[in-house]
Amino acid sequence: MSQQNIDVKPKFCEQNVPLNTLLQLIPDFDTTQSGQVYKFIRSCDSAFKLASLEQEEILLIYALNKISGNTSSDIHAKLYSNWDDLKTFLIQKFSQTKTLSHLNLELQSLFQKPNESVTEFFHRVDLCRNKILEKLTTEVVDATLIGRKTTTEETALNVFINGLSSDIGVMLRTKGFDSLTHAGNFAIQEEKIRKMNTARQSLFKNSRITTPLYSNVVRQPPQINQPQIHKPPDKHTINTNPRKFIICNYCKKPGHHITNCRKRIFNNSRNNQFPRNNPTPARVNHLNLQPAELTGTVSETVPTYCPNISMITEGQDIALEPQINDLQIQ
Repeated sequence: MSQQNIDVKPKFCEQNVPLNTLLQLIPDFDTTQSGQVYKFIRSCDSAFKLASLEQEEILLIYALNKISGNTSSDIHAKLYSNWDDLKTFLIQKFSQTKTLSHLNLELQSLFQKPNESVTEFFHRVDLCRNKILEKLTTEVVDATLIGRKTTTEETALNVFINGLSSDIGVMLRTKGFDSLTHAGNFAIQEEKIRKMNTARQSLFKNSRITTPLYSNVVRQPPQINQPQIHKPPDKHTINTNPRKFIICNYCKKPGHHITNCRKRIFNNSRNNQFPRNNPTPARVNHLNLQPAELTGTVSETVPTYCPNISMITEGQDIALEPQINDLQIQ
């Protein structure tokens, strides 16, 4: 292992990365926010990998000065020979609350929240993955370390793809990515493209809505006035006349009231012209009797069709004086 580190260092030294650039990679770390310790460790790892052997001593001092907070005095009280010693102490100091089992359970229970973007969800999964990898590196020293790291990488990739609530997760399954970093970069770019398309479509819809409004303001008077003057009545407007819903109570025909019924007016005028010319025959005319014979009583059976006499039997005497009076008046 030491031979590999010696071979790797000259490759980074040949890049000649400026010291100011490396110092900018190291962020501030507040010990009161223990959850940011892995972010600080990742940034420092990137800086120390690009640094030369001479620059590592300066970066180590600079990283210690970037640590602040209530428990920073415990960190500054110790002596560190290199960055690996400081990183090990930070992990032991600020990650004692969660074990590997807790971190693995937390990773497997991650999913995208309703109002969470793909970028934010990716950072949460990546942060939990890095916590597990850092803890494996410090706690596991046997030959199972490589296999457990590979399992953690596959678990993080599956959690990210299956935890996406949008159809981007379906696209990631068809692509067949082999690492969380590649899948996350593709999902983030796809989300940016969709946001741009959505904004472009909304802008296009707004332009289509606002443009006709100004044209209608200018051309509205001639378009409204001209058709109303010269347009003939339509059949549909005639059919929708409310008069067709009126029904006469006399002739039972639609279109007029009983007061305007022509049939009723005609029948009334005809009855008024001939009120007494053709009077209806008196009902007693059906009796074939003379007026002189009606002064007495009737002892015979009267026909049953007489309307004024009903249910007459033989031997009954009925006075017919009202009927005689009617005949005398006529």
